[in-house]
Amino acid sequence: MSPPVLLLRVAAAWPLPGLGLLVLPDGPTPYLAACDLHTALAVEAHLPDGTRHPGLATVEEVARPETTVLSLLLDLSPARELPVGTIIWLAGPAPALG
Repeated sequence: MSPPVLLLRVAAAWPLPGLGLLVLPDGPTPYLAACDLHTALAVEAHLPDGTRHPGLATVEEVARPETTVLSLLLDLSPARELPVGTIIWLAGPAPALG
């Protein structure tokens, strides 16, 4: 069994009505950097209080004045927000990258 894959630790998250939660990372995202934009991933969010929420995500890109950041657009029913420090893990088989 392969070790779990860390996708990102949440620095900020915003609900986008009709789309899900846009989540920005608090640091580098090497796994996401190897993914194509809009790659669908099975994920599990581990909140700081120990709560876990499975869901789906797509890899997105957010342009900011100083940089472009890879992020996730999450569908984590019933979670409607994620606190800073939440950790997002890959929950399903890793898609082929490259």
